[in-house]
Amino acid sequence: MATALIIPDPHAHYQYDNDRFDWLGRFILDRKKSIDYIVCLGDLSDLPSLSQHGEGLSFEGRRLKEDVAVTHDALERLWGPVNKWNARRKKSKDKQYLPRKILTQGNHEHRITRHCESNPQLHEWLDLSILNYEKYFDEVIPFRVPITIDGISYVHYFATGVSGRPISGENIGRALCTKLHSSCVQGHSHVFDHAERVTATGQRIFGLSAGCYVHPDYVEDWCQGTVMHWWRGVCLLHDVDGHGYYDRLEHITMRWLERNYG
Repeated sequence: MATALIIPDPHAHYQYDNDRFDWLGRFILDRKKSIDYIVCLGDLSDLPSLSQHGEGLSFEGRRLKEDVAVTHDALERLWGPVNKWNARRKKSKDKQYLPRKILTQGNHEHRITRHCESNPQLHEWLDLSILNYEKYFDEVIPFRVPITIDGISYVHYFATGVSGRPISGENIGRALCTKLHSSCVQGHSHVFDHAERVTATGQRIFGLSAGCYVHPDYVEDWCQGTVMHWWRGVCLLHDVDGHGYYDRLEHITMRWLERNYG
């Protein structure tokens, strides 16, 4: 049985500090004996300079260079404690901590692709490689493509119907169960919601909207009026059985991480 750490929607942004990545990096190292794989649900980089929300004065000061720099800093802080631990044990990989690390791209990473589609002169010059995700993650999954591990599917968001719109609403967990009929974990909405069902064959499944790991003061044009509903933290699925279920769900708030690892 394995344990998974889920990091939802961190949104590294040049106007907000990256201290929360330090806290999480120390937490990961502290739990190294129990966490087998780590899944970031995307939107690790906010990329406000490529946003299609707002215009005019709201874009004053936004630069892609700063967006990329704050993303690199966030990644270094997140994985820094583990990398330092492993560097002291580089002669023996058996003593290193090497969890499987996966990132599923979100719609904010997709801003790069969308920008290149609107500005074809940037094609083959500007792409997702500027974020350096491949340096820090073993697998980087394309936007809207789920990855299934031990019977549980992870993606930035699951789409509903032929419209392709994200599954959302007040009961996202229940909607994931009833629409997809399998165990699913997503981010995107920044809301924490969890529900479980049993299939006709007796298999227990669950749907989890995992919240976000956004800076507490974060407010952008696209989310004004909704941030009060967001849950900030990380989730762990303990003892995943390989068939889409687990023995214990642990969700840890950002403020707890700050108190204990800040």
